Amino acid sequence: MYAQKRNIIIVCEGVSERAYIQELNRYLDDEDFMFTFIPKPSNGGRYGHVVKKYREVRKNNKSSTILIWVDWDRYQRNDNSDMENYERKPGDIPDFLFSHKNFEDFIAMHLDRSEVERWWTSCVGRNHFDSPSHSNEYIPAFCAFMSSDYCKGEIPITIDCDSLANLKAHQNDRTIPFKCDFADKLFELLESSDYE
Repeated sequence: MYAQKRNIIIVCEGVSERAYIQELNRYLDDEDFMFTFIPKPSNGGRYGHVVKKYREVRKNNKSSTILIWVDWDRYQRNDNSDMENYERKPGDIPDFLFSHKNFEDFIAMHLDRSEVERWWTSCVGRNHFDSPSHSNEYIPAFCAFMSSDYCKGEIPITIDCDSLANLKAHQNDRTIPFKCDFADKLFELLESSDYE
């Protein structure tokens, strides 16, 4: 008799994170990990949207593990008072897992060191680390970087052992300015998970 996989719900920003989670689930399934992620997009990273979606999901999943994964950029800029609202969040709302600065930075972390450095150089040129770029600035730059017609909702990388090893190495490398709290959680789960 097979053990049942653990479901972990992720309230995430939108279509890009959902697509990533779906690709990640394929890898987890192929490798026989005993957990899977269920994406629940919140229609953007705005604090109010995220909290509303979290409460809606929690209401129907009282005992489930629910994570919240959003981009840091709008919180650093305090768009729509997001950072002020986040700092006052009530105790029933878990701490968010942030992609620092955004999802595309997280995707770049799956590539080899030379590619990460190339994206890093592009970000420095846009002053992205001090004043995070808006999508109308970073999407064209990311398309040029990936040499593709990338758009939100597409995953321009393969999620496999190699790309996840790159992600882990870059996540643990203090010299690389890109980080993602979700990556820490993912590797914690990968390292503690039982296999079928």
